Amino acid sequence: MSLRAAAQEAAERLNAAGIPDAEFEAELLAREAAGVSRARFFAGAAAGRDELERLHELIERRLEREPSAYITGSREFYGREFVVGPGVLVPRPETELLVEIALAELASSPRLVVVDVGTGSGAIAVSVAAAAPGSRVVGIDTSAAALAIAARNAALHAPGTQLIMGDLLAPIGRAGIVLANLPYIPTWEIEALEPEVSRWEPRVALDGGEDGLVLIRQLIDDCACRVRPRLLALEVGVGQAPALAGELRERGLKPETLRDLAGIERVVCCRWA
Repeated sequence: MSLRAAAQEAAERLNAAGIPDAEFEAELLAREAAGVSRARFFAGAAAGRDELERLHELIERRLEREPSAYITGSREFYGREFVVGPGVLVPRPETELLVEIALAELASSPRLVVVDVGTGSGAIAVSVAAAAPGSRVVGIDTSAAALAIAARNAALHAPGTQLIMGDLLAPIGRAGIVLANLPYIPTWEIEALEPEVSRWEPRVALDGGEDGLVLIRQLIDDCACRVRPRLLALEVGVGQAPALAGELRERGLKPETLRDLAGIERVVCCRWA
């Protein structure tokens, strides 16, 4: 049996279970089960008994709504493969906007220290460090499990990335650029999210409190009172940007909102210098 035919059968099962992009998911898991490239998959790679059994195991896990990135152990982000696991959020394409913002700022001021707050897998920090060699990039997280994964990604792509355990910006005295993809989902919304998120991704990385902005406000307070970075860039959820921008204006700041590729107001920026 060809691996491609086995993947088609698997896609039918995933589709029947209501899993989006079933054909792509089945292909991904089939290639993982057999350890073959996409080129070999489409060239007609065969699936023996061992490969079929492995594929069945992976499909059963996916039917339990375990994210495919946890099953394969990796996810592409900003052109690189990152190690991921149950202790960290799966990196999303919209978060790449934070990397682009940091790199644009570094292009004119390469000596600025970049701090990624709530670094998780390290996708943001490591991507910036890899794309801007010589820059000082720091990732901070409260989770030892997350930092262990971030360390693996730093070793793969940007060994100079500094990783620190701490709460928000507490371990840092100064920073030129602060990036943050902090939890921004209101507590009451989490259970209504897709099972891949609500049942599998770490709650501590999702729960942003009553309105989703609790930790974000704490970070803004610290930046305003102590760190005062040149640039603070905050990822937010759908519909949150106007409210947050309004709060920043009340503080006398001049926020800027940037949209992701889907046209959603995804990042709110402000400056102190």
